[in-house]
Amino acid sequence: MNQRMFTCLDLRSCLNNCGTTGSHNYHEGYLSSARASFPEEAFQFDDPFEFKEIPFVLFKRHSFDNIVTEGQSIQFPRQRVTRIHLLGASSDANMADYVYLMLDEKEVSKEKILLSHFISEVPFPRNECVIQASCLHTLDGPLTHRSPKLWYDGITLDRPVEINRITFEDNPCMHVFGMTLESVETPEDR
Repeated sequence: MNQRMFTCLDLRSCLNNCGTTGSHNYHEGYLSSARASFPEEAFQFDDPFEFKEIPFVLFKRHSFDNIVTEGQSIQFPRQRVTRIHLLGASSDANMADYVYLMLDEKEVSKEKILLSHFISEVPFPRNECVIQASCLHTLDGPLTHRSPKLWYDGITLDRPVEINRITFEDNPCMHVFGMTLESVETPEDR
């Protein structure tokens, strides 16, 4: 019998954007060029939580809480991955872009991530809403008639691949808040 194993990636070294704010600092948000942000009370930082039996950890370092995908690489110990689970949102329409799965310096696979706009009413079919906030923070304060959403996107690989790094394209409109790798332990792995 196969057992699903998960690795929640620690994104703290790559965080470069403020996507959540409180009532005291809503003017510091930068989820979009209009300086919108999620209300931070809708998020659970630094503590594991599950969505559809998949564990995630969202991190906050100073005011940064997400990665704007501008060519960053995330390093981790080598593992055989079968799926990649992401939590994020786009700041400018529903967007798709590539992510490169690497083993040392070699590209093992190139996959497409899909992230819907944070206020989209028509998300990508494979995106699911994980968090829907009660309002949207703006430079002028909360907009209660807007409910921003954090989306889940899952990438299933054609075959398990051994990787130790993930590299993003340069796309300043895609925001990744959390990422979990899934691998399958088979009897011969024990």
